[in-house]
Amino acid sequence: MAILVLLNNLLHDLGAAGWIFGAVLLFSIMRKTNPAADATGIVTDTLKTVLMLMRISFAGIVVFGVLRLLAYRKYELNEAAGQDQVSLLIVKHIVFALIFLLGLVYYLRATKFIREARDERSE
Repeated sequence: MAILVLLNNLLHDLGAAGWIFGAVLLFSIMRKTNPAADATGIVTDTLKTVLMLMRISFAGIVVFGVLRLLAYRKYELNEAAGQDQVSLLIVKHIVFALIFLLGLVYYLRATKFIREARDERSE
């Protein structure tokens, strides 16, 4: 069972990394182009792929995070660290929540970008 918990933790962390990487990609792509300039749809197609990967990452964060939470006390809690370990986890999750929200902002901007690019091409 401990091996499955470790695998679950890896998948949870991989989901978080995927979300962060996707947000950075969205930021990088969208600051260098505008919807009207995407006549061929290459940028739009790339953004759609990144958004899909971010949705998968988000699902991984939630699903594997819930499993991680359920297994935490039995498999990960370090009694020697005491309450400090819990405090550290709270701070870590606050930081990651802020990163998540920033990624969500760019996710929504990319969705708007795709919609505008589609409208530009249909005109």
